[in-house]
Amino acid sequence: MEYKINKKNNVKILCLQLLYTICKWVALSLTMGITIGIVVGYFNIILKVANDYRSDYNYLIYFLPIAGVIIAYMYVKTERNAYSGENLLKSEVQKAAKNIPVYMMLVVFIGSLLTTFFGGSAGKEGSGVAMGGTFGDFLSRKFKLNDKEHRTLVISGVGGAFGVLYNVPFAGAILGMELVLKGNFNYESLIPAFLTSVTANEVAQRIGNKAIEYKALDLGTLDFILILKLIVLGILFGLVGLLFNFMLDNSSKVYSYFIKNPLIKGFVGGILTIILFLMLGENYNGLGQKFISSSFETPASPLAFFWKIVFTAVALGSVFQGGRGNPVFFTGATFGSSIAGLFNLPLENVAALGMIGVFCSAQALPITSIAIAIEYFGSNEVMAIIIIMVISYSISGFYDIFTKRKLTKGKSTLFMRTYDDKNENED
Repeated sequence: MEYKINKKNNVKILCLQLLYTICKWVALSLTMGITIGIVVGYFNIILKVANDYRSDYNYLIYFLPIAGVIIAYMYVKTERNAYSGENLLKSEVQKAAKNIPVYMMLVVFIGSLLTTFFGGSAGKEGSGVAMGGTFGDFLSRKFKLNDKEHRTLVISGVGGAFGVLYNVPFAGAILGMELVLKGNFNYESLIPAFLTSVTANEVAQRIGNKAIEYKALDLGTLDFILILKLIVLGILFGLVGLLFNFMLDNSSKVYSYFIKNPLIKGFVGGILTIILFLMLGENYNGLGQKFISSSFETPASPLAFFWKIVFTAVALGSVFQGGRGNPVFFTGATFGSSIAGLFNLPLENVAALGMIGVFCSAQALPITSIAIAIEYFGSNEVMAIIIIMVISYSISGFYDIFTKRKLTKGKSTLFMRTYDDKNENED
């Protein structure tokens, strides 16, 4: 009898603990989602207004060097050695350091706004996800959560912010885990991340965020010829993503080699952007969403993707902020648009596959990329999407090997043994 009573009590305690855990994470997720929906939602609206205003008044580009000095000065005064929201996230949020000051949300907001308003080529997710991750860190410290719970809140903040910025709530939930955990997928975080992302997206839409709509993919019958075309496209998108990463990762090294003072670095980055603007026009400044949309309708110039990489490397290699998302989408969409005729495939389909394929390659986020493609372009061609993403992701891994950077878990499985064997043979 005593055993039965204890067993019943244990079950009751477990049920109460489960109920408490569910209620706690629902409350935290809703708090995260509502806050991020409002903050990042308005951030997104303000960036769009700033970008549209700049496109109407091109003379604003001439103030970009001053904006660079201001951005650098902010980071010097706040004693943060990461000059972008993207770097802030990678260097501090991934390590769950619990030391990210909440005022960094304002700093990355101002830095991204100045970059976009004065014509620096950058995205918006770098600063956006840094804001979401910073708020998750702040909330976890307020409630004195343990490391595992802290990481879950950071994941939820990162994913919710990304979902708001690009209107991809499910992909946002996945991205938080892929980006922060880098291959160590944590399924326990999926429900809080998804609830936060969906809530944030809904709130953002209610305050005025507008979704970007694309036509559904339609490639026809998935026969042998089409599969071959997709394989070749995946390889090409992977190589473009590799080029994108190579130029952006090395641009900051080039700046640092010649310029040590961050204030001068910001000024020079602005001057170089002005020179590029005078040479090639304003299509490559700012977020570039209009040019992305036009690439789905008319073939882009064969070098448009390359010039966008150059503009972005000049800006983000300096001190300007925003992230790589929009430039990667621009690069992929214009590259796909320019080569669609060679593959005898509909222009909008190759542009769509290029936009997400290059994103997958450059960001090393295959599951997130598949989710984005389905949310943007539907699930009719899910097998084609998977083929593109798997190949482009695999191709970009060669860049990690050549530069001896730390591979993600998935890429190390694919490539590291081959690389180690090669080194052993050379020895």
